[in-house]
Amino acid sequence: MDFLAAMLPYLNIGFFGAIVARFTGVNLSILVLCSILYLGATPVQAVGMMLTFLAFMLLTRHTQNTRLTWKNLRIFHSWRILIPVLFVVLTISINPFYAIAAFIGFFLMEVMAYLYAELPADEKIGKRQWITWTAAGTAAGVIGLLLLSLIPTTWYYLIAGAVILAVCAFAYVAGKQRARFRTYWDAVIYGSWVLLGAFGLELSDWLTDLSRTKNTALMRYLPLVTVPVVFLVFVAGHILYGTLTLSGLVLAVAATIGVRFFGMYEVSGRGGFNLVAIAMAVLTVISLFLVQPTPVGVTDLLYMDVPFSFPWSE
Repeated sequence: MDFLAAMLPYLNIGFFGAIVARFTGVNLSILVLCSILYLGATPVQAVGMMLTFLAFMLLTRHTQNTRLTWKNLRIFHSWRILIPVLFVVLTISINPFYAIAAFIGFFLMEVMAYLYAELPADEKIGKRQWITWTAAGTAAGVIGLLLLSLIPTTWYYLIAGAVILAVCAFAYVAGKQRARFRTYWDAVIYGSWVLLGAFGLELSDWLTDLSRTKNTALMRYLPLVTVPVVFLVFVAGHILYGTLTLSGLVLAVAATIGVRFFGMYEVSGRGGFNLVAIAMAVLTVISLFLVQPTPVGVTDLLYMDVPFSFPWSE
């Protein structure tokens, strides 16, 4: 019963957050992060939950319209499906993180294969370019993870809220002027991945909605790069801080249920921006500021320690 009671807040956050995001257009990671901080999560706990949550939500987002089944797999089709299954079974007793990461990784490989196959024949991305963007994006996310250890715990919710308000202000300005920021839009994308590591914010949907009059190559292939970047930052977060949060899994399951029932908000990609989405994000941050949560840490019932850790994770 204690375990079920501990799950309830995360079930509510994931499910109702997905519904609010669906009907307002607000970025789901903003809602979930503010809600987790409201519960009193420490910075490391919050980012650990968010990265786990986001890795699973990539599967939900990209399989909403095209479901992955063993019949339509592109990489692990036919008997090859036994490769991830056996790997997960063999590693789950060694280290739960390996099994969970492998499960997510194998299916995200299928998502990337699907996204690549959907590209027109004359717009296929080169492997070297894709690897370069992925490596640079992962490096930006790792920089964010390292910055996480420098942010004072008691100020974290204030800094996170201020960052979200800055993102909202940027979205408002960029939405008003489609040609603005065009020359350094790639820097904006890499900056968003720094926020991914430092705060667990995944802003690719808003960036897609703020499409410039002339997109950069990275922006055109953003979904194909975002998938591996989020996964690799998720793995890097585990390596750096040595914990695996089950709360993120519960959040993802609840949000997936909400998405399957109510769908996801579809961005226009025309450069304008949904003011309701901005207003909802600002309201969420104001509510967080009014509560002034104390980072006492969330219950250990949904937090799984792993066999190794690092000095900066203690």
